[in-house]
Amino acid sequence: MIAVAVLFGLLVGDSDGSEVEFDAMNATFEVDCNSPWEDEGGPVPFADGEWKDTFHPDSTNDRHMAWIIELEVAELVEGSPGPEVAVGILCNSGGTHSEFEVQVFAGNSSEATRLGQVLHGQLEWTGGRWSSLVQTSQRRWMPSDPHCCPSKFVRTYYEWADDRWVERSSEVWAKESDTSGS
Repeated sequence: MIAVAVLFGLLVGDSDGSEVEFDAMNATFEVDCNSPWEDEGGPVPFADGEWKDTFHPDSTNDRHMAWIIELEVAELVEGSPGPEVAVGILCNSGGTHSEFEVQVFAGNSSEATRLGQVLHGQLEWTGGRWSSLVQTSQRRWMPSDPHCCPSKFVRTYYEWADDRWVERSSEVWAKESDTSGS
């Protein structure tokens, strides 16, 4: 976690001359993967980029957890008072199941002010100074894929328009079969 905190400090130190006030690593905001038995429908507090709920009374040690695994500071919303903070979140609800989501916050406030809707998938990149795009990647399992290893991914590009993230394009990446004609 120390490395993530140092990375965040480097990313937000001076992205474009504007100071970023939002500290996602230690903020409280809603995530789509929150616990069904604690904070139902409400925000969860991150501390050093991590959140864990309490154990369910009937649990065998499975708990809902979320980690901030990616932070990017970029000018994504035209006309905004400062750079935005794109946050990539990994959620785990116990066992081997995990989900990814991306949220974009206003960087000019210490409050968690999310811009637009939650984007599902892993944060791949933001356009930074070249564009206002946010790219996500979603895993897709094919019928013969083992649980660990999906062979298909959908990459989606979003752009800010009309106070929300609008899908501009997407592409599918799929692994070819390992069997060749030889």
